[in-house]
Amino acid sequence: MTFEEDLIEPAYPDWLYRDLIEDTFPWDQGVAMSFDEFNRKYTLHDSYWIGAFFDVAYEQNVTLAIRWDAVWLPDEIKQSTSIVDDWPYLFVQLSEVEQLSPSCYTDVMGACRTISGYEMEEVDGKTILSIDDVYGGQVNIIYRGQVVFLALEKNKRRLEI
Repeated sequence: MTFEEDLIEPAYPDWLYRDLIEDTFPWDQGVAMSFDEFNRKYTLHDSYWIGAFFDVAYEQNVTLAIRWDAVWLPDEIKQSTSIVDDWPYLFVQLSEVEQLSPSCYTDVMGACRTISGYEMEEVDGKTILSIDDVYGGQVNIIYRGQVVFLALEKNKRRLEI
């Protein structure tokens, strides 16, 4: 490793990597609500995907990790933080996941996958969630359980949502 490589700041804070792998996010501080409830006040539009992490080892949970676009945040969140220019992170935990499948993913030459929107449908007690990106990609998730939203700043301070 060169000196210049040592000076490069990591893309994400260390706690993010650790909490994703070890599933140690403070989910008890998150807010349980449906995507419909979330959509009444917030949007994922123009936010960047970090990834979708499926805990196949221990539970049927999926954690969606997103760099939440600060431009579209409501004023009360913008006023509660001094770090809005440094987009917060939004984590969404879906439980009782039965299926996670990406579709129409092609190489976008190193660009971040920007979320354009999502659709939801309830069928036979299951929720089908489809999250679309601006490049035509889509992540489809079928789940039965609850949804918990958790917003954190880069310093891991929780944002009230």
